[in-house]
Amino acid sequence: MMPGKRGSRRLVGDHMLTQHDLLGGAFADAVAMGGWPMDDHPPGGFDRADLPPTVQIKTPDVFQIPFRSLYSKNVSNLMMAGRNISASHVAFTSTRVMATCAVIGQATGTAAALCIQKNLRPRALSRNAALVAELQNRLMRDDQSIPRLTNRDPLDLGRDAKVTASAERDDAPAINLLDGHVRDIPKGQKHHWAAKADSNGVWAELRWPTPRKIREVRVVFDSGFQRELTLSSNPAVQHGILRHAQPETVRDYTLEAANGDAWTELARVAGNHQRLRVHRFDTVQTDRVRLRVTATNGDEYARVFEIRCYA
Repeated sequence: MMPGKRGSRRLVGDHMLTQHDLLGGAFADAVAMGGWPMDDHPPGGFDRADLPPTVQIKTPDVFQIPFRSLYSKNVSNLMMAGRNISASHVAFTSTRVMATCAVIGQATGTAAALCIQKNLRPRALSRNAALVAELQNRLMRDDQSIPRLTNRDPLDLGRDAKVTASAERDDAPAINLLDGHVRDIPKGQKHHWAAKADSNGVWAELRWPTPRKIREVRVVFDSGFQRELTLSSNPAVQHGILRHAQPETVRDYTLEAANGDAWTELARVAGNHQRLRVHRFDTVQTDRVRLRVTATNGDEYARVFEIRCYA
């Protein structure tokens, strides 16, 4: 289904995003986020020279996008991803931007996979609270940020662990690895673990009172989200933008597991530039998983948001 003329939004979905939603709406079925200012251009374009070219209203914070706005109202197996979601003209002026369309696409694709697995249509999924929670957990497991939601994945064994570290910065302790957040609050609370890197490496460790069987570890690194990153040929806009691996991102690291005094190397990585790294391996029985960072892409501190472990 393709979008019609602006100002004439489609009847697609059980909920239509409005200006009110962008200014603070909360949804039990939130699956993505937006945050672009409401950036309204005259539908008449160049033919309306009497109107200002744009009217902008800044949203006070990032906002939630509900799953109910991502599927068709009258075609039971049709979902939307991008500029054809159910939104009023004013809300569309924010949700239309590419980064928001991208996270909506991730939400829609993940929901489609869950619908196929459960043999359900999207509307039935949206009305099942347990399946909505499962969808949200799957999205956050893949590093989808959903405002006001934190990691509550019942499959994540890391949530039951005790965390320690070889070192930590006062405002970024190791316990942050298990607080469920994977972004810092701009000019506010930090949610990552940070330790000053040295030649021997620094480490953070998850420990359980009894051994666990694990075959997957997911790590979320800091990738400099606080720094603006945009595409532009304008030198003034490019000031401060780094078009290479972000210095805060961990470059070289190892993952190890121990059972008693015996340690096993699970993964060794050099040259990393990615935020989310997923490591799968033959099942190990372990009471400790340790991430050891030996180098970053330039920052003096090793920074990590989250370590998850799965059986």
